[in-house]
Amino acid sequence: MKLGVSSYCFRSLMASGEMDLIAVLDWVASSPAGHLEIAAMDGEYYLENDGVVRDAAAHAGDLGVPIVNYLVSGDLRTAEDKEIDRLRRQLDVAHRFGARIFRHDVAPWSWREQDPGEFETTFEKVVEGCRAVADHAAELGIVSTIENHGFFMNGSDRLARLVHAVDRPNFRVTLDLGNGLCVGEVPGKTAAGLIDIAAIVGVKDFHIRRSAGDGWLKTLAGDYLLGTIAGHGDLDLAGLLALVGTRPELPVSLEFEGLESTPNAIERSLNNILRLAGAA
Repeated sequence: MKLGVSSYCFRSLMASGEMDLIAVLDWVASSPAGHLEIAAMDGEYYLENDGVVRDAAAHAGDLGVPIVNYLVSGDLRTAEDKEIDRLRRQLDVAHRFGARIFRHDVAPWSWREQDPGEFETTFEKVVEGCRAVADHAAELGIVSTIENHGFFMNGSDRLARLVHAVDRPNFRVTLDLGNGLCVGEVPGKTAAGLIDIAAIVGVKDFHIRRSAGDGWLKTLAGDYLLGTIAGHGDLDLAGLLALVGTRPELPVSLEFEGLESTPNAIERSLNNILRLAGAA
């Protein structure tokens, strides 16, 4: 298994200034992880700080820790030229990092269409925008992807339909094994429906409850989710990882978002994933 880690796991430490990207790369180099993906979800930091990108790419090369995926926000509900141009410039950042996979959103995380008509008209614009982004990605030798993420473009049927409609050989899916729960889809259906069109896999785990207090995410099915250490939650990670094992060429990245203290929780998650996958 090509197991790595997302910088999203370190978001609290990076936000507090306790770690920067160089420190994250150093941690990865001494951990069970073999690669890093960089999540730039909260702004344009890497667009505006080319020196950070240059230094991190060089350090990753020195350490032998490849940066495999670069993840950004995005809003293609209207396919505006300004947003497409911004995503193209973010693709250039991915290229400078040395990443060969690029993941972008197509709508704000919490947005959901009000009726089927709004979904169809929005879907048409999303297809148009994804094609434009994927075409620039192809020029850079990058696979452009959309993740099953949030409440709009989530669920295996919607993602598979989008990949088919965009119809670009370098447009695929960043498959998150747990995110389908947000829209009421069981993880096994998500994984089975998307594994053949995935470019990379994200692993997380959740506690799942029918009622919960503050801090839990309510899904469209009425369940409540709370992130936790991989292997400590309610997902059948062993079964899901067995399916992922049918595509051994795919990078697999941990995306820890629990309340447990890091980085111990991150290392424990990585070790649990390896054990559950039978690779430890």
